[in-house]
Amino acid sequence: MGLLPCLRFGSDRWWLPRSTEIGEVLGELLVAHARSVPVDQSTHRQVLQALQTDPPLMLFASLNWPGSDGSFSDLADWLIQHACESFAHGDAFLGAPELTPELQTRWRELSDYFRTLPLEQWLDKADLWLQVTGPPVPQSWRIEWPVINAERADLTKQTSEETNRGCLLQQLARLAERHRTLEQSFDEELHQSKLAALKQLAYGLSHEINNPLANISTRAQQLQRGETDGARTATLQRIVDQVYRAHEMIADLMFFANPPPESVEECKLLEILRSVAGSFEEELGRQAIRLELSTPQGEIAAKVDPQMIGEAVRALLRNAVDAVGCQGTIVLSLVSENDQAMIHVADSGPGLSDLARNHAFDPYFSGREAGRGLGLGLCRAFRIAKLHEGEITIAGGPAGCVSTIALPVERH
Repeated sequence: MGLLPCLRFGSDRWWLPRSTEIGEVLGELLVAHARSVPVDQSTHRQVLQALQTDPPLMLFASLNWPGSDGSFSDLADWLIQHACESFAHGDAFLGAPELTPELQTRWRELSDYFRTLPLEQWLDKADLWLQVTGPPVPQSWRIEWPVINAERADLTKQTSEETNRGCLLQQLARLAERHRTLEQSFDEELHQSKLAALKQLAYGLSHEINNPLANISTRAQQLQRGETDGARTATLQRIVDQVYRAHEMIADLMFFANPPPESVEECKLLEILRSVAGSFEEELGRQAIRLELSTPQGEIAAKVDPQMIGEAVRALLRNAVDAVGCQGTIVLSLVSENDQAMIHVADSGPGLSDLARNHAFDPYFSGREAGRGLGLGLCRAFRIAKLHEGEITIAGGPAGCVSTIALPVERH
């Protein structure tokens, strides 16, 4: 047993019980609303029967109905149209009473009693139900109550559709499946809209910012040529370096939004990993970071663009190096699992928060405040993995992080 949404008059609230059978009827109405399915004759018949056999539901509909004179059919129409609105109301269940055994016993007694009464007396004796969970019924409210034609509708006819009606659980399952499909479609549309917006942003940045950056870089290099002061020369060089960094960021955005076509060929993945690892050797030595390369017993080959895959692995290693800082360990490994080649980059740096992990490959998100730079390099790696029909994931806890690129491998 549960509760129907509260009845309201002024600041007072009253509550009526909801039986399991009535819960199923209302549940089907809410499912129909959620699916935007027109209510058919069989549903109307079911609601009409519930109103004529369940006193609390009849009282709930009558005391909420805005009309002054009508029939049970009118009540059924109103309930069908407003069931969702009634249950979704902000204070529909605010301050609800506890469903104690004593309260439920009293409601069962009233239900048995009302079934001995003719329908035309149910509304006249509504205060017997209302005073169980609320204050006395104000006379000013009572005079507003409608007059309901108590003539019973003919419920003997039953359509084949009603006879073969699926259960509520089946309808809920179908609704959940529809919502899942809608969510997938929405996610795909959102992703495409995001790429379109990013492409527009990247083109704008490329046009509006690259030209000033080129002028800044050219001017700084001209000043360097005639500069004899070492400190000033170093300052000018930092300006040039930062200009190149900004240019690379714009290039990463351009790549994410509109990547070039990949040049696929049969490649040995281990050779790509060794080449990328070698490019970090000098930097890792300066920062006292130990890089371990874990290799498989046999070579793993895949049809990929070697330059792009190298860039993706380089982005993951760069993220790991930035996270470790100095005196740490990074493990670069290659393993074969089923029909996939898995490239793992594990580091001993700070872990990832749930927020950072969820947005790790988002070009608009930066996690540097947490000690790890989740910048444009990772979104570039994400794009490369997708271009190769692969996946890229990042996992981490309080300490350490593991990034993984999964690439499909053809078995011979």
